[in-house]
Amino acid sequence: MELGAREILTFATVLAGLAGTWAVIKSTVARILEDLKGINEEIASLNTRLDATESGDAVMQHQVKVLGSMLSPAEMAARSRELEGLQHRVNALRRDIDTLLGIHNGSHPPVR
Repeated sequence: MELGAREILTFATVLAGLAGTWAVIKSTVARILEDLKGINEEIASLNTRLDATESGDAVMQHQVKVLGSMLSPAEMAARSRELEGLQHRVNALRRDIDTLLGIHNGSHPPVR
């Protein structure tokens, strides 16, 4: 089998086409990998922001739940009853002190 000018030219054209295609594919893959790296960095940034937002939301929900339990009608009624009891006790103690102050008139008899 003899290779003529025509066959050599065809073979060189095919090789040149393959080389050109290889260069285009190589640069395209490099660009795609670079874009993918940027996308991965953006996703990591979004994940970090989402984690911070979710943790803040969890803290807020916990605080709302605590405040809700503190301000619940049952809790407020219990505190009201407790406060009323304390006020009655303070009033009774005040009456006792007034009685004790009335017994002692502030003057002392001479001590011998």
